Amino acid sequence: MDRIRLSRFAGAASAAMLLMTGVASAEMTAHEKELYEAAKKEGSVTWYVSQTTTENADKTCAGFNAKYPGVTCNPVRASGQVVFQRLQQELQAGALQADVTSTNDEGQMVQLKEQGALEPYEPENMQYMVPVMRDAGDKDHNWFISGISPIIMVYNTKLVKKEDAPTNWTDLYDPKWKGQIAIGHPGFSGSVGLWTVLMEKLYGWEFFEKLEENQPQIGRSVADGHNLVVTGERKVAIAPLTMVLQDEVLKGAPVEKVLPKDGALMPPSATAILKAAPHPNAAKLFAEFFLSKENSQIFAETERYPLRTDVEPSKTSVPLDTFKLIAIPAEEGVEKVPEVQAKFRDTFGI
Repeated sequence: MDRIRLSRFAGAASAAMLLMTGVASAEMTAHEKELYEAAKKEGSVTWYVSQTTTENADKTCAGFNAKYPGVTCNPVRASGQVVFQRLQQELQAGALQADVTSTNDEGQMVQLKEQGALEPYEPENMQYMVPVMRDAGDKDHNWFISGISPIIMVYNTKLVKKEDAPTNWTDLYDPKWKGQIAIGHPGFSGSVGLWTVLMEKLYGWEFFEKLEENQPQIGRSVADGHNLVVTGERKVAIAPLTMVLQDEVLKGAPVEKVLPKDGALMPPSATAILKAAPHPNAAKLFAEFFLSKENSQIFAETERYPLRTDVEPSKTSVPLDTFKLIAIPAEEGVEKVPEVQAKFRDTFGI
């Protein structure tokens, strides 16, 4: 993933964050006004999202609703594979409910593009994006990069001393973690699917055979394991970096991040408009809002990496050029994820 290497990201922003007060009255461009007038006639936009948590999705929709009265944003949040399967079922039935979809598995976008299910659209606000993120989107503008959150490890600070915490993925083999590890399932989570591909690529399937001996708790979403660490039900888990920071910094949870020395997975999130969207103008307006300054401010305020150069990251965020990042190219994910899903079920029996 050289094309989405974000080593230049840290420090790229130049303007201080602003409060959301007065968003609804912010001045619109001519294109935005045109979309807004058309979207008001449609009334709503439905967003299928696995990219982030329900709480974060609600924040983005709340910002959209405040800026565009009369057009309601309806988020439908589920894990990556669940969202993708639902989309496929609706597309096959000719009964699409979603207008926009966001995922942590860019390979899903490749498949949707090949099916002719995506509507090419280049948002006007793309011009303000962090260049390396902007350039990493689809060259035909079927989707744009809409977030980054490296997959790392997290531990509960009340249950694990810093010196005892794992530092590499292979440390999870240690018998001291037996019954104390939590992970997601590649059959349900797009980012866990890519993490599974990465682990096999680095260490062979033996990684998971050894991990199985430690009897990990297996949830669906990558968020499930993190939540078990927050509550103290498990000591260690794989988790998105931004989620760890949200709980640690904003909520004071007893968690600490581990940036694996052997490399954190960098899954780029992607957002696209569906060709058969029931509310096409509202979908384009939502794409514009997603790349707006207001939404990047929401990202920064919630410990996520802003998408634009004119919004500074949070002071407690981790610069992406300070630790090792590894990505799985989208085409490789399309090929390998189904293979590792089958192997995972055979190994863990679930």
